[in-house]
Amino acid sequence: MAVRAATKDDVPHLMGMIRELAEYEKMPSSVKINDELLAADLERGAFGGFVVTDDETSEIAGMLLYYLPYSTWIGQFMHMEDLYVRPAYRRKGYGKVLWRAAAQLSRDRGYTRFQWDVLNWNTPAINFYKKCPGAIDLTETEGWLKYRLDAEGIASMADSTD
Repeated sequence: MAVRAATKDDVPHLMGMIRELAEYEKMPSSVKINDELLAADLERGAFGGFVVTDDETSEIAGMLLYYLPYSTWIGQFMHMEDLYVRPAYRRKGYGKVLWRAAAQLSRDRGYTRFQWDVLNWNTPAINFYKKCPGAIDLTETEGWLKYRLDAEGIASMADSTD
């Protein structure tokens, strides 16, 4: 297997895996992005990523996508948005290779945090993360909960007079 940075030529494969992941996460209608927007966002640096290819088939077997948020406590850090390995390639080390590439990039850039989210029912992913050296469950150890405003919530908050 070989891992490399994702490029605009990978966008059709990335979109396919994004849709596969959304299907797995039981939220297929949540994918609103398309190839053109994903390619533009990749080109402007809104996110980055890695793909891993299978040596025998030369097919893209998986992806890891990330973006760079900012913490007022520690500065810029890496947030893994998606880690996905296609079913035919699971349990063969592809996820670990992608994970290691992202950790190496974080270290090389001097980031002191690499974080991600996982659905509480996704037992295979949770088990994978529990095996990762140094991984910390922030809900368990620090009590962090995650909240969000969707488009309707943003509009409601923006128009609020309270």
